Amino acid sequence: MLKRHLLLVSVLAGTFAITACSQQTEENTEAAVESAGDDVAANAEAAAAETEAAAAEAEAAAQDAGTEVAEGADTAGAAATDALENTGDAIAESTNTAVENTAEAVADGANAVADGANDVAVDAEQQY
Repeated sequence: MLKRHLLLVSVLAGTFAITACSQQTEENTEAAVESAGDDVAANAEAAAAETEAAAAEAEAAAQDAGTEVAEGADTAGAAATDALENTGDAIAESTNTAVENTAEAVADGANAVADGANDVAVDAEQQY
């Protein structure tokens, strides 16, 4: 009979141990699931915040790039205007130089004609 009582006590102790372990496991599982849910929510919030920050940075970078392009266009426009003005000045100077040289050549030619005419006139006077 003692063996039977010991066997019964052993079975009951094993059942209580399994039940207690199952209860403990269930509580631990619930806590783990709850903790995992909290972690997922926290990570989702962090990811959303990082995404918003990245979008803000991208927007700022795009605005900076647009500003740089506009400034570059202004600089290019100013350089083109300066180049056009310098070209106009160079053309005007070249034209003035050409006109002066032509005028000098015409004046030299006129002087040569005048000298030739004087020489003819002197020769004509000397012949008579």
